[in-house]
Amino acid sequence: MEKLQSLLNSVNAILQEEKIKKEESLRRGERFNMFQVCGVDHYEVMHSSIIASFLDPKGNHGQKDKYLKAFISIVDDRTGIETSSCSVYTEYVTNDGRIDILIEDKKGKGIIIENKVYAADQWEQLKRYDKFSKDKYGEGNYAIYYLTLDKHDASDSSAGEVAYNCISYGEHILNWIEECIKESATTPLIRETFIQYRNHIKQLTNQDMDTMNKEKLLEILKRNLSETVNILSLESEIKKEVRRAYIMKVLTKVADNNGFELDDSIEDFINMRDGAVICFKNTHDPKVPSLYGNFVLKWYGGHASNSIYYGIMTQMSEVPKVETLWPEVNDAFFPYGFKWLANSGLYCYWDRTPTIIQMQKEIDMEVDEYPIAKEIDDQLKLIKEKFF
Repeated sequence: MEKLQSLLNSVNAILQEEKIKKEESLRRGERFNMFQVCGVDHYEVMHSSIIASFLDPKGNHGQKDKYLKAFISIVDDRTGIETSSCSVYTEYVTNDGRIDILIEDKKGKGIIIENKVYAADQWEQLKRYDKFSKDKYGEGNYAIYYLTLDKHDASDSSAGEVAYNCISYGEHILNWIEECIKESATTPLIRETFIQYRNHIKQLTNQDMDTMNKEKLLEILKRNLSETVNILSLESEIKKEVRRAYIMKVLTKVADNNGFELDDSIEDFINMRDGAVICFKNTHDPKVPSLYGNFVLKWYGGHASNSIYYGIMTQMSEVPKVETLWPEVNDAFFPYGFKWLANSGLYCYWDRTPTIIQMQKEIDMEVDEYPIAKEIDDQLKLIKEKFF
């Protein structure tokens, strides 16, 4: 136990050093980033537009197919697509949906990039794109790339038996950007844009630790492999505690401010691997007995379903006719309707490491800075206005 404590103390010392370096870098203006300022973070459409603009040989960067060739090399594409004759489209409309990025040449070859920063897979999405590609280009003349932050697979409901290639922002896009920076030595404005986008992607994929500190950290962990493995064996429990700290800090204060309390006695409260059911119990004394059920935030972040939604949920078999508060169709469980959380972002992906890292970062933030807190606060105020 003493050795483990010593390891944790050493790791903490490096992390504190890293924190100081980031604060110094911030004061020097080195962490200023226009992509972050513009809110690019989790919007797939914006990332697709940025990437496609550089891949496009006809783009206003004026570098023809230089950046497209670099991408083809990084992902090891085998379609034999003719980069010099390529056209690049975003949100390309088909009979069965919209393709995030479509690249096609004049010889009938194509590349499809399905961009998933945080959004969930759609039903049979890659299957539909595969059918479109077979019909348009023919077998062997196209490739489908599934782009995510961490190179995870598409869900079975989206891909089935479709052949596709997993690529990631953390590896392939960063490597592509590094290559493009080298290729842009004589075009400083483009080079600096790539540098800012690289820094943004590093932050998005939690790779912005100082190289020297990272090497120090790895060296300490390598010298203490037994203790490190013991810590890794507790991964699921550690994630659960981070999730609990995140939810309790955010939502307890929001509940208290509005006369509700969190019910952590229910079985699914933060204990599910893939999500949680978070219940806000009413502590008001209603003027009229018109509120049926408690406000519930249902948080499902499994591989097949990534969504957060809320509503007033009841277990009553018969519910009197009541006014609908939220747009989705009301039913026996949600008599007032329900609504998808607008600012769910990466928080849908409940069990993935990038989500856990982001949650831990935000634990030290002010509660009103959390993306989820304001929306839930607004909904609890709406309930008070309607019923109390």
